[in-house]
Amino acid sequence: MTRARPMPSYVLPRAPDGARGAEFIARLRAAIDELDLATLGDAARSVHDAWSQGRRVFVLGNGGSAATASHFVCDLHGMARGGPRLQAFSLTENAPLLSAIANDLGYERVFSEQIAANVRAGDVVVVLSASGDSENVVLAIDAARDAGARTIGILGFGGGRARERVDVAIVCSSHHYGVVESVHSAVTHLLTELVRGGETS
Repeated sequence: MTRARPMPSYVLPRAPDGARGAEFIARLRAAIDELDLATLGDAARSVHDAWSQGRRVFVLGNGGSAATASHFVCDLHGMARGGPRLQAFSLTENAPLLSAIANDLGYERVFSEQIAANVRAGDVVVVLSASGDSENVVLAIDAARDAGARTIGILGFGGGRARERVDVAIVCSSHHYGVVESVHSAVTHLLTELVRGGETS
């Protein structure tokens, strides 16, 4: 018998005054502590290799993950002022294109269509997803692999379907959106730090 997955949540259970904040911080600390440094190193190495080889990095996500994707791209662009620039792009920015694809082909294809048009072998595609189960994220991974790109998943809720599809899976097991998205933001900052410092070996 398959065990039911925990339901995702936005709000922690009722608690006495002051206890909810402490509970959130405790969950966040536990989620940070469970991150695998070797996997983070693999992801940083993939981004660094793309940078050193003149390849490109594409980042995507839905909702809060879309904002984190854009923030990550901003940080990647700021890494190497005065030297070779990493070419990094967010697939969440072009509202007319996103709405056109969603209207004409379906929202599940808003990222895979962009990947099919722009991603080439040797590029890196980073997907941010709280659940790892969004259809547009799964199709994006499949399209990236078809294009010969390396794929990195920054995932929550145990990783979902995306976990087994990506080349490198950085997974937060929490099912609380705030915890997952906070961890994902920290992960993107850490990856930027590792790539900038060359600590990818």
